[in-house]
Amino acid sequence: MRRFLITLLITLLTFGISTPAIAAQDVEKQTTKLERKISKKFAKTFCNSTGFGISYEGALKFALGETKGEFSKTKLIEKIDLDDVKEQILSDIADTCYYFELTKANLDGLKLEKAN
Repeated sequence: MRRFLITLLITLLTFGISTPAIAAQDVEKQTTKLERKISKKFAKTFCNSTGFGISYEGALKFALGETKGEFSKTKLIEKIDLDDVKEQILSDIADTCYYFELTKANLDGLKLEKAN
């Protein structure tokens, strides 16, 4: 009986306290996918806003706000490389709505942080 209780206690401590871990490779893949998703969302919002007649400055502010709001609750948001995301956004905007005057400096308002 005593041996059973000790075994049960060790088993519970070993498996009960452990937290699920994500493999480093899997995190990198998910981070890359998240960066791509953020970029596509931003470009789509920006291009749709300009298509509705909103100025480029207004569309930029709107896209910044929408992107922050949507992705601030994502678990991996701290792990993304913001410079890569900005480069992808510029490329996606150029490809989607053929606007080439946007620079990385215009995207300085894009600060993605995990919401509490």
